[in-house]
Amino acid sequence: MKKVKVLVLRAAGTNCDYETKFAFECAGACVELVHINRLFEKEKQLAAYRILAIPGGFTYGDDIGAGKILANELKYRLGDALKEFVSRGGLIIGICNGFQVLVKAGLLP
Repeated sequence: MKKVKVLVLRAAGTNCDYETKFAFECAGACVELVHINRLFEKEKQLAAYRILAIPGGFTYGDDIGAGKILANELKYRLGDALKEFVSRGGLIIGICNGFQVLVKAGLLP
């Protein structure tokens, strides 16, 4: 059986990314830690994965609000790729600060 591919997103201030990777690996997934810049630079594509995991931490120091900067990066720099990812059935999990990012990016109500 083919393993599910998971992208664990990294950015300034994320943490528990290695623990998130480990948890998905224990569940049988093929996991990559990918810095958000690799997505911006098109070195990695969301379309290559089935699950996007946004771990916890204090992205960009949360200086203007919990997860707001990362949320804006996702919304305005990766918005089309995220919409396509979701529309084809891609799964997204946000853990701690990652959940706040999903809300502020408009991916959750």
